[in-house]
Amino acid sequence: MFHGTLSIITKIRPEAVEGLTSTLHGLDRTIQARRPHPLRAIQALYFAHWSILGGAPWDGPPAGPREDCYLLFGADVRLSTSLHGREQIRATLELLVDALAAQSALSGDTTFDELYAHCEGYPAAGLARPEQVKEYLLKHAVPYSTRHVDFAYRVASAPAIQELQALRAEAETYLNNPCRRSFLERLEATSVRDDLRGHLGPHLARVTTPEWERHQRAALVEAALATLTYLLIDKPLRLLVQLKNRFARPRPTVGHVTPPDALREEIEARQGPIQNSMILVTDVPSSALGRLRQRFFMGLVNWRLKRNLVGMNDMRVVHFARWALFQRGAKRRLLFIVTYDESWDAYIDAFVNHEDVSNFLKLIWSGSRGFPSGRPFVEPFKEWIRGVQCPTLVHYSALLHGEGPPTSVAVTDLHEALELRQVLASSLPGNQPMRQALKTYLEQGRFPYQEKLLSLRQAISILQEWLLSTHQRPTLTLHRRIPHVTARKLGVLRARSPLRSRRSEGDSPPVSREAGRRPGARRSWIQAHGDRRLPAVEDPGRRSVPGVAPGDTERGAHDGGGDPQ
Repeated sequence: MFHGTLSIITKIRPEAVEGLTSTLHGLDRTIQARRPHPLRAIQALYFAHWSILGGAPWDGPPAGPREDCYLLFGADVRLSTSLHGREQIRATLELLVDALAAQSALSGDTTFDELYAHCEGYPAAGLARPEQVKEYLLKHAVPYSTRHVDFAYRVASAPAIQELQALRAEAETYLNNPCRRSFLERLEATSVRDDLRGHLGPHLARVTTPEWERHQRAALVEAALATLTYLLIDKPLRLLVQLKNRFARPRPTVGHVTPPDALREEIEARQGPIQNSMILVTDVPSSALGRLRQRFFMGLVNWRLKRNLVGMNDMRVVHFARWALFQRGAKRRLLFIVTYDESWDAYIDAFVNHEDVSNFLKLIWSGSRGFPSGRPFVEPFKEWIRGVQCPTLVHYSALLHGEGPPTSVAVTDLHEALELRQVLASSLPGNQPMRQALKTYLEQGRFPYQEKLLSLRQAISILQEWLLSTHQRPTLTLHRRIPHVTARKLGVLRARSPLRSRRSEGDSPPVSREAGRRPGARRSWIQAHGDRRLPAVEDPGRRSVPGVAPGDTERGAHDGGGDPQ
C-alpha cells in the first residue's frame, strides 16, 4: 500500500505531565476551531492522534507517582511509493518532520517542539535540526502488527478525496435541479450519463488522471494477491475456529471495573457522527505460547484485511485501524488505534454483532487480563473496553480540519463517490454491470450493495489483466452481475413500485431510510444523500453477494458468510 502508519511512544518527564496535558488540550481546541496549527498544511496526512498513556488502569494521568506516563502520537500518511517495515516508518517520518520543519520555519509555529519538550531526550534544537528529530522519533517508533486501511484511502489521497466528494456533490446538484428535470426525464440512462459527463468535465478530469488509475490498479492487484494466497489457509482456519468454538466451555463472565465518570464523560463528549478516534492499551498474554499465538493470529488478520474492497468484515464504519506491540517499562503492551464513524455504542455493537468479527477479536485479545471470554459477552465487552480505553486528547482529520473546506464524509460516502467516478469514467456500451449500476443510482440515489471481497474469478481476472496489459492504461472494472433493477417506462427512471427489501428475499435486512429516499420530500430526479449514510451494519448474518446469483458455481471461496477471524 502507498501508506505510512506511524505509532510513536515517548516517555514523559514526571514533572511535565500536567503541562503536557494542558498543551494538548490547547492544540485540540485550535484544531477543532480550524485555526492555524502545525498539521494543517501537510497534504499527505489523513489522520493524527495524541494521547497520554499512564497509570493503571489506563485512565489518563494518575493521581499519584507519574514515572510511568508516555506520550502517544499516531498518524496515517499517504506515501509516494509502497514500503514496508522500518523503511515505511522512516519514509513516513521523513515526510512528516520535513513538512513540520518547513511550516515552523515559515510561520514560527513551535507547537510540536513545545509538546515534545515535555518528553525525555527530545533534541533541544527541535525542528531547527530536523535530522535529530527524525532520529529521536524513529528510535521511539513502534511498527504495526495488524493494519486495516479502507479501500478508498488505498486509491486516493486526502486532497483527491475532497475532489471526489466535490464531483459527487456537483452531480447530485445537477440531477436534482428542478429546472432541468423535465428535460432529463425524457432521456435514456446512458444519455443522462453523457449529459452529466459533459457538465462535470473539469471535475471528472481531476479524478481520472494516470495517477488515479495507477493507484487504483495497485490497490486492486494487492487485494487480488491477498485473496488468492489466503485461499490456502482459509478453509483450514475456518474449521479450526469452528472446532475451537464447539468444544470450548463458556465461563460465566466476571464483573469489570468501570473507569471514573469523568473519563467516560470526556470520551463521550468527543463523539460525533463521523471520524471518531479510539485508543486502547491492553496486556499481552503472560505465557510465551500465548504471546506466540497472539502474534500468529495478528499476522493472519493483517493478511486477511488486505482483501477487503469496502468496509471491514461487513462493518462499513472503519477508516483506519491498527494493532501494535510496544514496550512500557519492563512490560509489553498491545496498542489499538482506530478512526471510525457512528457513536461509541454503535461502533462496539457493530463489532460484536458479527460472529466472524467477534471471533478474530477473541483471537487477538483473549489473552489480555480481564477480557470477557464467557457469556454474556456484549455488555462485559463494553465494560472491558471502557477499562482499557485512553482518552484521545488530540484528534486531527485532514477532511475536517485541513486547509480546504471541511468535508464530512463517512466510509459509505467514500465508496458511493468511488462508484460514481467508475460509472462516469467507464465506457458503457456492452458493459451491463455498469449500466445496471447507473440505473440504480438514478432511481435510488445510491449504488447497488457492493461486495466486501473479491471472488476467485475476479481476483484471477484482475491479475491476468495486470500481467498482460502493464504497458497500457488499464480499465479496471470488476465484472460482476448486479441484481435486476426495475425498468421505467418511456425511458423515465422512476420505479413503478417500491423496491423489494433484501429481507423480503430471505437473507438481508430492509434498506434503511438513510440509504435512499427522504421521507416526505418531493420526488426528485435522484434521491440525494445529503449527510445520510448507510447503516453501520447492513446484515449480521449471511447475505447474498450482489452480482452473483444464488447457487452460482462461480461464487468463489469467500462468498459463503463471513470469515472466521
